Amino acid sequence: MVVLLLILLALTAILAIGLGVALGRARRAAQAPQAARPPSLERPPATDDAFERLPLAAVRVDDGTRLLAASARARERFPFLQAGRLLLECFGEHRLSEQVTTALETGVPSEAELRLFTDDRRTYRVVAEPVDTGGGRECLVFMTDLTEAIAYQELRSQFVANVSHELRTPITGLRGLLEALADDGMDPELRARFAGKAVAETQRLEALITDILFLSELEAAPAGADAERADLCEAVRTSVDALSGIAAEAGATVEVLAAGRLMVPLTEAMARTVVQNLLENAIKYGGANTHVVVEARIDAAGESAVLIVADNGPGIAERHVPHIFERFYRADASRSKRLGGTGLGLSIVKHISEWAGGRATAASREGFGTTITITIPMATGIPGSGATTGTRPASADLPTG
Repeated sequence: MVVLLLILLALTAILAIGLGVALGRARRAAQAPQAARPPSLERPPATDDAFERLPLAAVRVDDGTRLLAASARARERFPFLQAGRLLLECFGEHRLSEQVTTALETGVPSEAELRLFTDDRRTYRVVAEPVDTGGGRECLVFMTDLTEAIAYQELRSQFVANVSHELRTPITGLRGLLEALADDGMDPELRARFAGKAVAETQRLEALITDILFLSELEAAPAGADAERADLCEAVRTSVDALSGIAAEAGATVEVLAAGRLMVPLTEAMARTVVQNLLENAIKYGGANTHVVVEARIDAAGESAVLIVADNGPGIAERHVPHIFERFYRADASRSKRLGGTGLGLSIVKHISEWAGGRATAASREGFGTTITITIPMATGIPGSGATTGTRPASADLPTG
C-alpha cells in the first residue's frame, strides 16, 4: 500500500513539473516577438496607412531588394507587383535594381530617371531612400511618372524651334527687300513691286505672331473656363461673308447649310476663328472651281454641335492626314508658302474644339477632296432656335492659318 502511494506521489510530481515547463514555454513564447508573416501588398498594416495613401507610386524593399509593401498608387500602376519578389524580377530593369542595391549598401539616397515597364515603356523619376530599422536596413523607392512632362518639353522645344524658323523666313525676306529699296537708282516700277512684297511680308509676320499669341492665350486659359456663348450658325454666315472675296478670286463656290441658332460654349471670336480657318483652307487648297460645303447642325443625340467643312478639291495623301492638326505641319510646304499660310490654322481649330470639350477629325483621299468635322458640346441653358444678330468683322480681325 505504501509503495502504491509513493508511486502516485511520484507521478503527481512528474505531471506538476511537466505542466510548469509547458507554462514557462508558453509565457516565453508570448513575450517573444511573433515570427514575421509573409508580407501582403493588398492589406498593409494599420501602421503603414500613411505609406498606403502616398499620392505617388512607392514600394518598400528589404536589404535584399525583395518587395515588402507597395502603396495603393504603385499597385494600381504596376499590377504585376508581388510580395517577396526581387525588384529585378518585378520590373526587369537592372538599373533600378542596382540603384536600390547601392542605396542599401551605402545608406545614401539616390535619384535617377529610368524607363520602366507598365503597359508601355514610360519614364519615371526614381528616388531610393534607405531607412535604418534597427535590426537592418530597408529602402523606400518613390516613382514619379515623367512621361507626359518630357513629351511636353520636347513638344515645347520643337515649337520654339519651328517658331524661330517661321519668324526668320519673313524677317529675312523683309530685310532683303528693304535693303534693295534703299538703292536710290532703283527703277520706280521695280521699287513699287518690292514695296508691295515688303508689305506682304509684314502682313505674313503679323498673322504668324497673332496665331502664336492666340495659341499661347488658349493654352494658358483653363479648359472651358467662363466661356461666353456663341452662335455657330451665325459664325458660319459671318465667315462666309468675310471670305466671299477670296472665294470669288479663287473661283470657288461655297454652299451654306446653317439655319437658325446653334449655341456653343465659345467666345464669338473663337467660333469665327474655327469656321474661318477651315473655310479659308478649303478655298485656298481646293483649287480652281472647287465647291465647298459648310454645314452646322446638332448631332443625332441632340447633345453636341457639329461643324462640317467639305471640299471636292485634290485631297490629301493618306500619310499626311494624321498630322494635319500639328503645328506648322504642311502636306505641301511649297504650296503653303505660296498661298501665305502660317501653318497654325488647323492646330488652332483643334485646340479651340478640345478647349471646349470637343474634338476635331479629318478625312481625305487624293482626288476626292477633304472633310473636316468639329464636334463641340452644346452650351447649356440657352435656347437653340430663334433669330440672332452679330458683328461681322473683317477676316484680318481673326487669327488664321
